Amino acid sequence: MNALVKVLVVDNGRRSETDLLSTELAELGLSSVTTSVEAAEEVLGVIERPAAIFLNMPAGGEILDTLRRLADTLRCSETASGIPVIEWTNETSLRSGGVSGILMAEIGPQALAGPEL
Repeated sequence: MNALVKVLVVDNGRRSETDLLSTELAELGLSSVTTSVEAAEEVLGVIERPAAIFLNMPAGGEILDTLRRLADTLRCSETASGIPVIEWTNETSLRSGGVSGILMAEIGPQALAGPEL
């Protein structure tokens, strides 16, 4: 039996009605854990290894630089080794076909294969 594909979402803790990442993940049947940028590395150390890490990048501000530094840190981290680190923006979503397009490119078709019953 295949388990649900799990992803980690890191954001600034502020979500609006225009932030569609969590909605898209749920609609695709993916299990996600959302955490703040401050707790991301700790959460990554205690949850089951995710198939991908999405950094929900805001349009600007100081937190954007913090998230970019975290992306660089995760890409070099042994804990996150082999896990795609995806910097998510609304523009990225439109260019790549949304979450499903990004996951297919980063992980492959098994990313969207539901659990076997």
